[in-house]
Amino acid sequence: CARVLKAKYFPHGGVLQAKAGPNASYTWRSIMKGIDVLNRGIIWRVGNGSSIKIWSDPWLAREFLRKPITPRGSNILSRVEELIDPVTGKWDEELVKQTFWPQDVDVILSTPVHADLEDVAAWHYDKRGIFSVKSAYKVQREHEKRSSKEGVASSSSGVSGGGMEWKKLWRLKCPGKIRHFLWRFAHNSLALRRNL
Repeated sequence: CARVLKAKYFPHGGVLQAKAGPNASYTWRSIMKGIDVLNRGIIWRVGNGSSIKIWSDPWLAREFLRKPITPRGSNILSRVEELIDPVTGKWDEELVKQTFWPQDVDVILSTPVHADLEDVAAWHYDKRGIFSVKSAYKVQREHEKRSSKEGVASSSSGVSGGGMEWKKLWRLKCPGKIRHFLWRFAHNSLALRRNL
């Protein structure tokens, strides 16, 4: 199954760079949603730097944007290994300072390098770098809260004032299932196909 999907949807790259084409199947579109979540939480641990693209791969240990914020411009550097001094096996500090903005320089120089090891993809939201569904769920929920205008704050005017509107909802004299439906409707959490 994996070989068929690779041949059809990402024959010339890795699964993390795959795109959903216009004629993608429902299965592949569902897989792509999972890949989007993975891409939000994955980080490359620097080994020798040969497989990490400086400008497009997530390799800087920051909360959300794990790519350099410095614009590439006409810079010819492309792989992280080019930023590592081949003699010492540590960062080439002068090159890093010349290439990046100070915000990136601080993060890069504090990133450990293991020049004798391969680069490894890890899960950024776990101290050991191990992926878990629970952690991925939290990452997705945080992303939805940040990017959605239909979140709790915008779907309920007056909630910030102590949540009085919700208290009124729960005091309504109607069956509990109707109150529950209204609450889920306001939070956009109805079990609709779009939400699932």
